Formats: sequence, C-alpha cells, structure tokens
Amino acid sequence: MSGMIPSGAYMVSNVAYPDRYISMSGDKDLVSHEAGDKLCIQVDVTDEVAHLATLFDIKTGLYLGVDQMNAKVKGYTDPQVLQLSYGNGDNALKIHVANVNEVWALKDGNDGTLITVQPATGTNQECWTFEMVE
Repeated sequence: MSGMIPSGAYMVSNVAYPDRYISMSGDKDLVSHEAGDKLCIQVDVTDEVAHLATLFDIKTGLYLGVDQMNAKVKGYTDPQVLQLSYGNGDNALKIHVANVNEVWALKDGNDGTLITVQPATGTNQECWTFEMVE
C-alpha cells in the first residue's frame, strides 16, 4: 500500500483472525464478531499525508475512538481523529491515536473479544484490513 486509503464505507477485519470483524457491543465497547455480524465503518480521511481519519459506525451512529484510561476502543458521539499506519504486509494497517505508539489489538479469535489498546509490538493481532463496501 503506497498511500492512504480513500474515504468510504469499509468492513474492518483483524489480520491474525481474518474471520473476525469489528462490531459495537451493547455497552458501546468495540468487540470482534464473525463475518455474519460485520459492521460497516465510514472512514473519512482528514489528512491524507499524515494518514489521519475519523471512523464512524454507520449502524449505531457512533464514532470509534480510544478510551486511554481503560485501554479499550469504544463508541463516542464526538469524532476522534485516528491515525492509520502501515502494519505487517501490504494491506494491513495499525489504528491508533496520532503519534501515539498504542494500537488497537485483538487478543484472541473468540467471538465477542474486546478490542483493546496496547503498546505496539509488531504482531498481526494489532493489524487490520479495510475492505471497501460498494
């Protein structure tokens, strides 16, 4: 991948567990779910050079953001600008607060696993693929 992904609607899956897509739980935490429960995310690029964007959950009407106090990802009514950095492989991206070395991670492939925020270690559990929805 040579540049920033374009703005648009995406399904976002984990590289280590490719059949796990991000989905919002009832308490606004971001968790993993099987492909049948995929969540459509609107990516709005705010700075193409710096790879900055907001991520909006179309189904729940909430922006995705980092709860740094509790080291997890959750839904918010106000946008949080995130950075999409190159991960492991051509199509893998790491998602994090701009210029912060703590990334979204999926600890295991179980359904409903909480998506957490942790210091980047370079594993595929910290990398995400964005599949554009038509």
